[in-house]
Amino acid sequence: MLKVLLGSRGDLTALLLLLALLLTLGLSLVWLNIERWDLAYRIEHQEQELENKTALVAKLEVERSNLLSPQRIREMAQQFGLAQAKSGQIRHVEAGQ
Repeated sequence: MLKVLLGSRGDLTALLLLLALLLTLGLSLVWLNIERWDLAYRIEHQEQELENKTALVAKLEVERSNLLSPQRIREMAQQFGLAQAKSGQIRHVEAGQ
C-alpha cells in the first residue's frame, strides 16, 4: 500500500531525506533563536554593569574632589595644628647628600 502511495523506492528515500533535512533545519532555527536570546540577555547584563560602574566612577570622582579641596585640607591642617611653612623652615636636599 505504501508503494502505491509513494511510488518507487527512490521516492521514499527522497521523502525521508527531505523530512530529515526539514527536521534538522527546524532544530537549527530553534537553537539559533535560543542563542540569540541568550546573547541579548548577556549584552543587556553587561550594559547594566557598565552603567553601574560608570555611575560609581562619577561618585568617586566627586568624593575625591571633595576630599582634595583646598578648603577641606586647610580646615584639617588647622585641626592638627599645622600652618604654612615660613621662610627658612624648608631645606632642599639634593640626592646623594
